[in-house]
Amino acid sequence: MSSRDYTEHHLELPSLVGRPCFLSLATNSVKLHIDENKEDGTYLWIDPPWQFGRHGVVIESSDSCPFHEDADYNRKFAEWCSRFEPAFDTRIESIEALPDGSLWISLALGYAFFVPAEFFPEDPPL
Repeated sequence: MSSRDYTEHHLELPSLVGRPCFLSLATNSVKLHIDENKEDGTYLWIDPPWQFGRHGVVIESSDSCPFHEDADYNRKFAEWCSRFEPAFDTRIESIEALPDGSLWISLALGYAFFVPAEFFPEDPPL
Protein backbone atom coordinates (compact mmCIF):
# COMPACT_ATOMS: atom_id res chain seq x y z
CA MET A 1 0.00 0.00 0.00
CA SER A 2 1.38 3.38 -0.85
CA SER A 3 0.68 6.59 1.01
CA ARG A 4 -1.48 7.59 -1.98
CA ASP A 5 -3.48 4.34 -1.62
CA TYR A 6 -3.83 5.06 2.08
CA THR A 7 -5.14 8.56 1.40
CA GLU A 8 -7.62 7.32 -1.20
CA HIS A 9 -8.83 4.08 0.40
CA HIS A 10 -8.11 3.79 4.15
CA LEU A 11 -11.67 4.73 5.11
CA GLU A 12 -13.00 1.78 3.06
CA LEU A 13 -10.84 -0.84 4.80
CA PRO A 14 -12.92 -1.28 8.00
CA SER A 15 -15.82 -2.51 5.86
CA LEU A 16 -13.73 -5.59 4.98
CA VAL A 17 -13.57 -6.87 8.58
CA GLY A 18 -15.52 -10.08 9.05
CA ARG A 19 -15.88 -10.74 5.35
CA PRO A 20 -14.74 -13.93 3.64
CA CYS A 21 -11.66 -13.72 1.45
CA PHE A 22 -9.91 -16.03 -0.98
CA LEU A 23 -6.23 -15.87 -1.80
CA SER A 24 -4.62 -16.23 -5.19
CA LEU A 25 -0.96 -15.69 -6.01
CA ALA A 26 0.45 -14.08 -9.14
CA THR A 27 4.14 -14.84 -8.85
CA ASN A 28 5.07 -12.80 -5.77
CA SER A 29 1.98 -10.57 -5.69
CA VAL A 30 -1.08 -11.40 -3.63
CA LYS A 31 -4.71 -11.03 -4.65
CA LEU A 32 -7.24 -11.27 -1.82
CA HIS A 33 -10.70 -11.71 -3.35
CA ILE A 34 -13.41 -10.32 -1.08
CA ASP A 35 -16.70 -12.22 -0.49
CA GLU A 36 -16.31 -14.57 -3.46
CA ASN A 37 -13.51 -15.98 -5.55
CA LYS A 38 -14.20 -14.50 -8.95
CA GLU A 39 -12.01 -12.75 -11.46
CA ASP A 40 -13.88 -9.46 -11.76
CA GLY A 41 -15.00 -9.13 -8.14
CA THR A 42 -13.77 -6.94 -5.32
CA TYR A 43 -10.18 -7.61 -4.22
CA LEU A 44 -7.09 -6.24 -2.55
CA TRP A 45 -3.95 -6.43 -4.68
CA ILE A 46 -0.72 -6.55 -2.68
CA ASP A 47 2.56 -5.99 -4.48
CA PRO A 48 5.93 -6.76 -2.86
CA PRO A 49 7.31 -6.42 -0.35
CA TRP A 50 5.02 -8.34 2.02
CA GLN A 51 5.18 -11.12 4.59
CA PHE A 52 2.74 -13.90 5.45
CA GLY A 53 2.86 -15.46 8.87
CA ARG A 54 1.15 -16.72 11.97
CA HIS A 55 1.49 -15.52 15.56
CA GLY A 56 4.49 -13.34 14.69
CA VAL A 57 6.40 -16.04 12.80
CA VAL A 58 7.02 -15.42 9.08
CA ILE A 59 5.98 -18.42 6.96
CA GLU A 60 6.71 -16.95 3.53
CA SER A 61 7.28 -13.56 1.93
CA SER A 62 7.39 -11.96 -1.47
CA ASP A 63 11.18 -12.33 -1.28
CA SER A 64 11.00 -16.09 -0.74
CA CYS A 65 9.09 -16.70 -3.98
CA PRO A 66 11.21 -18.88 -6.31
CA PHE A 67 12.75 -17.11 -9.28
CA HIS A 68 11.02 -18.05 -12.55
CA GLU A 69 14.34 -19.06 -14.16
CA ASP A 70 15.32 -21.42 -11.30
CA ALA A 71 15.81 -25.07 -12.14
CA ASP A 72 12.64 -27.01 -11.30
CA TYR A 73 10.71 -23.72 -10.92
CA ASN A 74 7.24 -25.26 -11.28
CA ARG A 75 7.81 -27.68 -8.39
CA LYS A 76 9.40 -24.99 -6.22
CA PHE A 77 6.58 -22.51 -6.92
CA ALA A 78 3.89 -25.13 -6.19
CA GLU A 79 5.61 -25.96 -2.90
CA TRP A 80 5.88 -22.25 -2.00
CA CYS A 81 2.20 -21.71 -2.83
CA SER A 82 1.18 -24.69 -0.69
CA ARG A 83 2.33 -22.88 2.45
CA PHE A 84 -0.46 -20.32 1.92
CA GLU A 85 -3.17 -23.01 2.17
CA PRO A 86 -4.70 -21.54 5.37
CA ALA A 87 -5.37 -18.28 3.47
CA PHE A 88 -6.93 -19.78 0.34
CA ASP A 89 -10.40 -19.65 1.93
CA THR A 90 -10.55 -17.59 5.11
CA ARG A 91 -11.97 -14.43 6.70
CA ILE A 92 -10.54 -10.99 7.47
CA GLU A 93 -10.45 -10.57 11.26
CA SER A 94 -8.93 -7.07 11.31
CA ILE A 95 -7.20 -4.66 9.01
CA GLU A 96 -5.02 -1.70 9.89
CA ALA A 97 -3.43 0.78 7.52
CA LEU A 98 -1.11 3.58 8.57
CA PRO A 99 -0.42 6.86 6.74
CA ASP A 100 3.14 5.69 5.92
CA GLY A 101 1.64 2.94 3.74
CA SER A 102 2.16 -0.03 6.07
CA LEU A 103 -0.70 -2.50 6.28
CA TRP A 104 -1.68 -5.41 8.57
CA ILE A 105 -4.37 -7.82 7.43
CA SER A 106 -5.22 -10.33 10.16
CA LEU A 107 -6.98 -13.47 9.01
CA ALA A 108 -8.74 -16.34 10.80
CA LEU A 109 -6.69 -18.74 12.95
CA GLY A 110 -3.95 -16.18 13.63
CA TYR A 111 -2.62 -15.84 10.07
CA ALA A 112 -1.73 -12.41 8.74
CA PHE A 113 -0.21 -10.41 5.92
CA PHE A 114 2.09 -7.52 6.69
CA VAL A 115 3.07 -4.92 4.12
CA PRO A 116 5.84 -2.61 5.36
CA ALA A 117 5.93 1.12 4.83
CA GLU A 118 6.73 2.19 1.33
CA PHE A 119 10.35 2.64 0.31
CA PHE A 120 9.96 6.28 -0.72
CA PRO A 121 8.65 9.01 1.56
CA GLU A 122 6.13 10.16 -1.06
CA ASP A 123 4.56 8.83 -4.19
CA PRO A 124 5.99 10.26 -7.41
CA PRO A 125 3.89 13.05 -8.89
CA LEU A 126 1.33 12.03 -11.48
